[in-house]
Amino acid sequence: MKWWWIVGGIVIVMLMEVNVRIYGGAATFGVPIGWMITLLVMTQFRKPTSTRWVVAFGVISVSIGIVLSVPTYSVAEAEEALDKTYSDVTYMESVPTTGGEWNPFTPRRGYRFETGSGDSVLFIPDSGKTFEL
Repeated sequence: MKWWWIVGGIVIVMLMEVNVRIYGGAATFGVPIGWMITLLVMTQFRKPTSTRWVVAFGVISVSIGIVLSVPTYSVAEAEEALDKTYSDVTYMESVPTTGGEWNPFTPRRGYRFETGSGDSVLFIPDSGKTFEL
């Protein structure tokens, strides 16, 4: 197994863990992961010339995809923002949402919180909008 497969596998697993632990599944890392897998498969068929340029292009494009895939608010930041409005906010789960337009870098999940009074609040991680359920 080539070293780039090992590095790619480690990066993919790390992105998936960060998505679950920090962003509650709201990050859209599917685009950079798919691009990374495509680049890893294409490296099997590359010509030995201009390897540095290909690697630089791959790293830069995947990095840009990762930056674009990260939502504006993590679960902790959303909880902190809601603490200013509501009392005793607790994260419950990440729920699927629907949107009017299709964008591969826009999260399709929202954070559901429960307040101290028993109300449920939906927090959209990309815009910071809140909706009482």
